[in-house]
Amino acid sequence: MELDWSDLPEDMLFSIATRTEHLSDYIRFGAVCKSWRTAITGSPRPPLHLHFPFIILFRDNNHALYSPLERKLHPIRLPDRSRRERCIGSSSDGWVCMLDVNLDIYLFNPFSGAVALLPPLRTDFICNVSYDNVLKAVWSAEPTDPNCIIALLCELDHCDIDEGVVYYRRGDARWTMIETLLEFEDDAVFFNENLYVVEWQAGRVAVIDIHHGREMTMAMGPDGFLDTMDIFMYLVAGPSGPLLVVRHLKNVSERRRFELFELDGALKKWVETKSLDEGMLFLGNNTSIWLSSSNLKGCKGNSIYFMDHNRDGVVEDLGIFYLEDGSFGSICGLAEKPLYDSFEWVVPIP
Repeated sequence: MELDWSDLPEDMLFSIATRTEHLSDYIRFGAVCKSWRTAITGSPRPPLHLHFPFIILFRDNNHALYSPLERKLHPIRLPDRSRRERCIGSSSDGWVCMLDVNLDIYLFNPFSGAVALLPPLRTDFICNVSYDNVLKAVWSAEPTDPNCIIALLCELDHCDIDEGVVYYRRGDARWTMIETLLEFEDDAVFFNENLYVVEWQAGRVAVIDIHHGREMTMAMGPDGFLDTMDIFMYLVAGPSGPLLVVRHLKNVSERRRFELFELDGALKKWVETKSLDEGMLFLGNNTSIWLSSSNLKGCKGNSIYFMDHNRDGVVEDLGIFYLEDGSFGSICGLAEKPLYDSFEWVVPIP
């Protein structure tokens, strides 16, 4: 009699999954079929040997996880969707946020296949929001946490303000908008349950108490670097507070230098720092992540990992900036990069 491998008992499948030692094997296990994926979804994840963050790649119906150190692509399958969608955020807890053209929005874990649905982001809640005007998503905790808050940066149409923060708390029936005093919101990050939002080019940062729906404080931007348009800014949640990374460019294809700032809450200003100690920053289009090099084998701390773009904005390589001496290095080229037009760091919890 031929054995149907998809019909194995769920407890047996989970027992097999817990014996995988490497993340790539765990991903392949869940990709075998629906019953195998169901067996590990929502269950405690086994200890896995993770040496470096993955990059999640999207384009049309072609999705994959890319391991930079292994130079390997691991195809993934999104939940059944028939409409155009894109990734608007990723995280260090293994989840990504997906938005489709009809403004349906959900969180997805590509390592386990778990899905967390969110209320549709329709255009009738306060101001009009369109598919292309949702800039990015960040969240305060793992989406399975009942206290998790998801925040979106949006450009708003037909409204008294041009941009705003839209947020959802677990249990809410709909999204809520908070107006800030910033003119052009560029990046956001949660730290200690407060949302920090930075203003493009000016570097001013607003601190928002989402729980009470109000902006608490405003800090001024760093001095002396805002005399050029050729900069990218990234907010990162460090171990002791938010970090601001400023990347200076000559043009989009030529890297120039990085500056790093810590937020001094007492002075309400950014203060330049020259060291991350053992820390490593991974800068992405929608999400930037801080990790400790002590937890990642073969990685050097006090460094910034970033994505190199060509003149068309396509990611071509992964670069490293070493804060200790200001030098640059390269990790490796991206495999089959022409197939993808969206690149985001994502890190599973071991």
